[in-house]
Amino acid sequence: MKKNLLALSLCGLFLIQSCQSDDNLSGTDEKVILNANSESLNNRISLSGSGVLDLVTSSNISGKTTEEEAGTFPMSLLAEVEPPTYEGKTLMATHVDVKDNYVYVSYNTQGETYLGGIDVIDISSPNNPKLVVQAILPNVDISTVLFDNGKLYIAGAVDADINNVPTPAFVAQMPLQSGLLTNDYLLNSLAGYVGTGLAVADSKYYAVSGNNGVLAKLDKTTNTIETTIAVDDLRALGRIDNKIVVLSGTEGVKVYNAGTLNLESSFFTSTDVAEAKRTIDFQGNNILVAQGPSGLGIYNLSGVLQQTIAAPTAAVDVDQNDVVTNAVSVYGDYVYVANGAAGITVYKTTNGTLNPLGTIALSGSSNYVKSVGDYIYVANGNGGLKIIKKVTVSAIDCSSFATYNGGQHLNVNSGDNFSYQGSASLKGINVNDRLTFCGSLAISQGVNVNSNGIFTMKGSMAQGQYNSNSSNFNLNGTLKIEGSVVIYGNFVMNSGAKLEFLGSDSEITIYGKVTKNNGVTITGTYKDTFNKLK
Repeated sequence: MKKNLLALSLCGLFLIQSCQSDDNLSGTDEKVILNANSESLNNRISLSGSGVLDLVTSSNISGKTTEEEAGTFPMSLLAEVEPPTYEGKTLMATHVDVKDNYVYVSYNTQGETYLGGIDVIDISSPNNPKLVVQAILPNVDISTVLFDNGKLYIAGAVDADINNVPTPAFVAQMPLQSGLLTNDYLLNSLAGYVGTGLAVADSKYYAVSGNNGVLAKLDKTTNTIETTIAVDDLRALGRIDNKIVVLSGTEGVKVYNAGTLNLESSFFTSTDVAEAKRTIDFQGNNILVAQGPSGLGIYNLSGVLQQTIAAPTAAVDVDQNDVVTNAVSVYGDYVYVANGAAGITVYKTTNGTLNPLGTIALSGSSNYVKSVGDYIYVANGNGGLKIIKKVTVSAIDCSSFATYNGGQHLNVNSGDNFSYQGSASLKGINVNDRLTFCGSLAISQGVNVNSNGIFTMKGSMAQGQYNSNSSNFNLNGTLKIEGSVVIYGNFVMNSGAKLEFLGSDSEITIYGKVTKNNGVTITGTYKDTFNKLK
């Protein structure tokens, strides 16, 4: 079944409808092609971009320096998951869901082919994510995945002719085995060209489909459709309390009662590019709406506009047409907004207003963002998935130390004895005497602990860039660790250097090369993630 001409005219954009034809790519009758070979799968895990990330502020963008002020949002890029390929086709990341230690990533294919996939990534060892199983679904595109109670719910589009179904749009259940993918799914066709969103509630689940589509309520047990309501150009679906909220590109936001699907309220947002992927999320009683070229809109459930945030201005080397607000994700007071070629903008909500902290500048186009706990997952289209982690710490008392309010370069001169607490993002540290930092610390460039220096880190620290000589950790004096330290660059322990681990639960993860010269001593109980210190 050929797609409509409107969809074919929009192939340059990140679309929920992938401009596809009825080509039978796979030549196989298998519904799901599973791969659990750890060696081949983890070749798709790339560390080349791993390391501490800096939030770019407006002053950074304008070319002004911000040396006088350290950042307060320490984070690092743990890894990138390259997209799967199948028979010469490279898939494109579309959506992410998270349950416990498993991350589920969906894929579709641009161009004239229906071809989808699902990855499951194990993050039980936070500094060493593993791709544990991959599924390829021939003749199927996947727009959205959602975990619930041992099943994975899937929405997308199928080749209707090959799959012998009345319409391309679908929603499906895939039973999981201990959280991992299986080789079958139960499909329901929906009106329209592509399924675009999912939500779950008790014994029911809900789905929406795009152009000429519907809002559908289904029974989880029987996997049958109970009710459908026609709404044009549906992009996203969410649930808050006993309400189902949908976003239409032409009709705005509609709020339904989850049980009866009676319409409770409806309001317009902004006119959007036809069929482009958008998402919604909730913070308190507000709905946050990704509005494409119009940026981010924050509304209450009655439709009263609370705040508007314009899409960012493109950098010099970026086309403004590639800067659109594709997705929004809320976790606690923090809001993460995917702005296409402009990366991920981070906001913190204070007194009901979103205030920008800065932007995570990422290569490619940030098409989807999902934040859960300390993790930020970014679907980057043909760039696959980026896994970002905030540097955080818990269960450690830092109250006896002063909060660090210094600059981005922390220098400890001879005779200094500094003790700080807090959550800080720095450029570099140079220690000639005594420094204690308690809390969360990220250092994007080099660290030098000189021969008379003693640096005590209590909490969590991330430092450097993967295999970068310009961000080495050079230890001539003493480094004491109580907590977790991640070094992305090279760790150079010069003659006489001392590394001391305090307590019984300390951990060190070193991605780069370790050099140990004469007279180096390492003491204490610790976990060495990659066995680099042996």
